[in-house]
Amino acid sequence: MAVPSSSGWNAITDLPSDRKDGRRMLLWDEDLPVIGRWDAEREAWEDPESMSVYEDIALWADILAPK
Repeated sequence: MAVPSSSGWNAITDLPSDRKDGRRMLLWDEDLPVIGRWDAEREAWEDPESMSVYEDIALWADILAPK
């Protein structure tokens, strides 16, 4: 999937390790944008509300506060 660098989305393989600290992030799961966070115990991306695991995360972006 080609994503312009100005879109804010980055390949999950390029995720800095400091982002796996439990913070909520924008993630791309299969064909949908979702909110998720890294669960260190399960070593997986999860939905912070339902705690279900996302299987196919391909992209990530930080959630930025409004300007």
